Amino acid sequence: MQNRLMNKYPIPFYLNQKFVFDIIAIAEDGFSSIQTIKSSDTAENSKENRIKGEVGLNNVFAFLGVSIGGDNANKRVQGNSRELEFQKVHTPNSLFAKMRASLTETGIIRKENFMQSSSGEFVEFKAILRKNPIIDNLESYFSIFRMALSFDDKPQGKPQKQEQQNNRKMLEQFEGLVNQLKTEGSLDLVGEHLGEEAFSTVLTIDRDYLNDPSLSDIADGEFTILGKVIKVINQESGGSINLLRKTSLSKVNDVLLSQMFSGFQNLDQHGLKNADFKREVEAPVIQVVPIAIFT
Repeated sequence: MQNRLMNKYPIPFYLNQKFVFDIIAIAEDGFSSIQTIKSSDTAENSKENRIKGEVGLNNVFAFLGVSIGGDNANKRVQGNSRELEFQKVHTPNSLFAKMRASLTETGIIRKENFMQSSSGEFVEFKAILRKNPIIDNLESYFSIFRMALSFDDKPQGKPQKQEQQNNRKMLEQFEGLVNQLKTEGSLDLVGEHLGEEAFSTVLTIDRDYLNDPSLSDIADGEFTILGKVIKVINQESGGSINLLRKTSLSKVNDVLLSQMFSGFQNLDQHGLKNADFKREVEAPVIQVVPIAIFT
C-alpha cells in the first residue's frame, strides 16, 4: 500500500516550493492551504422511574363505579456536549502532487518531442543526472590534496618546512576557487535523457530548495524531472550551454582556462584518474528550471 501511494504521489528530492504555490494559486484563482474542520458530539443519558397504581374490578370500591388511578414519574436527564476543531494543512509535497495531477489532466505537461518545445512550456522526462563536472572534479581533487597534506610528515629542515608552507598556501587558494564557483551564480546539474529521443539537459536549480546540499542523493541516479523550459538548442544551431556562464570565469577566454586546468592533466601517472573539465554542454540540449526532481 505504501509503495503504491509513493508511486502515485512521489516525494521529491528537490522541490521549488515557490513555483508550486504560485501555480496552484493561479489555477484556483487564489487558495487557502488551511481548512478548519469542526465536529460536535452530544450524548444524553435518560433515567426514568415510574410508579403506577390503579383500582380494578376486584377492588372493594368497584361497586361504586369509581376508578382510582395514580401515576408518579421521576425523570432525570444527564448529558454532555463536545466540540472539536482542528486544522488541515497542505504540505509542499501534497500541493506538488495536486499541482502535477492538475497539469496532467489539462494536458499542459509535454512528455514527448522535447526538442520541439518552446520557452515557458512544462516538461516531464527521465534522465541520468550528474553534478556540474567542473565543480565536481575540483571538489574531488581538493579533498584528495587536503587528505594527502594531512598525512605529510612534519618537516625536518628549513627547505621541507618552506615546501609545506607553499603547499598549504596553494591548498587555501584551491579551496577559495572551489567555494567561489559553488556560491557564484546558479547551481547546475547535467543530465542525459532516458528514452528514444537523444538530448542533454542542464538543470538550473535553487540551493534553498535542496534537501541535500551535497547532492549525494541525486548525482549519478535516474530521476524524473518536472520543470519549465527556458532554452532549447537544436542540433542544427550548433550552439551550447556554458556551465561557467554565471561565474567570474565566464569572462576568461578558452586559452587561459585551458592553462588553468592543464595542471590536472596526466594525473594517472600519479595514481589518480584523469578528469574531463567539460565547460560546455553541446547541442542538442534543453535548459530547464526544475520544479521537482523525484524518482
